[in-house]
Amino acid sequence: MMQIVHAGAYCGIALLALTWLGNIACRLLFWATGSQQAILGPAGLPHAGKVIGALERLLVGAGVIVQSWEIIAAVVALKTIARFKELDNQIKAEYFLIGSLFSLAWAVAVSGGWLAYDHRFGADLRYKGAQLVGFKDRQSPPQSLRVQPSQMPGHTAPTVPAPK
Repeated sequence: MMQIVHAGAYCGIALLALTWLGNIACRLLFWATGSQQAILGPAGLPHAGKVIGALERLLVGAGVIVQSWEIIAAVVALKTIARFKELDNQIKAEYFLIGSLFSLAWAVAVSGGWLAYDHRFGADLRYKGAQLVGFKDRQSPPQSLRVQPSQMPGHTAPTVPAPK
């Protein structure tokens, strides 16, 4: 029972760090770089940046935890497509880069910290989850998902010279 409470506590702390604390840290960074105007955003959507940033960090964190780098690439691509027109304005482009890079770095750091804590002191939820979905070890996917060199198109077995 205590292990479940402990796991819930450190997972909750990680979620708060990714979302709420990430928003605070990002705002502090904008104040430190003189980008306060960027925080205000459009009048019609006063909290859109907070929500988008929190969702971005959650997705990136999930990508780090499950080791799916495609998720991180998709988040970056979606943000770039959504803001493409605004990137012509240098101030908005700089705000976008500061916020995006900080948000990515924050999510990777928090998720990496969660992984380390979970493995060393916690319930090892990442490993148990991987086992639950069929991953047998920590480093590689299940045998059924591994591509053997002999299965690759155009592969020929290497020839080994006979000993003399």
